[in-house]
Amino acid sequence: MRTQKWGSRRGLKRYRCEKKHSFSVDFRPKEAPLWKSFVAGDSLRGLAERHDLTSGAIAKRLKRELAALPRNEEITKQYCTRFGDVICVDGVYVLVKGLAKKIPFIYGIDYPTHDIPAGILDFAENEAAFVRLFLMWRDAGYQPTIVVADEAPALPGALCKVFPDARVQLCHVHILRNIRETLSISRRDETHLPFFRSMQKLLAMRGEENRRTFFQTMALSQTVRDGEWEILKSIRSQWDDLFRYESIQKQGISCPTTNNLIEGYNHHFKDRMRGIKGFESIASAERFLNAWMIKRRIQPFRDCGERFKHLNGKSSFDQSRNPELPYPDILL
Repeated sequence: MRTQKWGSRRGLKRYRCEKKHSFSVDFRPKEAPLWKSFVAGDSLRGLAERHDLTSGAIAKRLKRELAALPRNEEITKQYCTRFGDVICVDGVYVLVKGLAKKIPFIYGIDYPTHDIPAGILDFAENEAAFVRLFLMWRDAGYQPTIVVADEAPALPGALCKVFPDARVQLCHVHILRNIRETLSISRRDETHLPFFRSMQKLLAMRGEENRRTFFQTMALSQTVRDGEWEILKSIRSQWDDLFRYESIQKQGISCPTTNNLIEGYNHHFKDRMRGIKGFESIASAERFLNAWMIKRRIQPFRDCGERFKHLNGKSSFDQSRNPELPYPDILL
């Protein structure tokens, strides 16, 4: 079908076809999105200098781009069907102007794929917040078997309400850190150091019978000092959640004993927050956090260790996405 030029409108050339339908064609080069660079660490001033714009113009454009992004949990719901059974959960705190203290951003990372199904910004790490996060996972189609977490008192109750068959695996690094702080172990005071090393040995030990025998020997020891008894009681009360990984691994499911995976993500997140120095509002914080999760999901890995070496050069979204579905255009 032949066309002819038909003037212009708002800077765009118009054409007319044989059936007398007119239309516009935009030949202008598309602007590269700024949100990925901003989330990755570029400042407003740096972006303004690079694109020869004012900081205010960059801020407005970023706001439009961040608002146009799909919700991270909706991406999970629409595209992701290949998650595993184990997820690492943690919270990292952010500053929002007008609030008296920082508030938690709580999210999870699927262990086998390293993907982020969903995360929320809330005012406290309480049971209501965890219920809201878990409901978001469930609505997005994510069903965990094991949740690896630090000692968050509100988490088990929330997990029971939303995923009654799921269980907790406590982070051993977090447990040992708490023991060291509780007993005030330092280079100046090594009074409780032998006890601490025994706890390290217990947590690293394989075999239920071996662990129980070793624990009973510790409990009956004449050398247990004040303060150490309370820790032994705490370990006994958390026994199943401390060593659940072993039974899970026997089922052929890879389950870590630490939250090191999500701690690494938290480290990068905190580095980025130092440059932002607080959000103007809850809405602006949620826009950024949504973009941060998406950016992490589509960014290829470069330095995964031996166990996850196969992920290098790929993104976590590539691992969880249904391969039969097209890649979302807005994320390209």
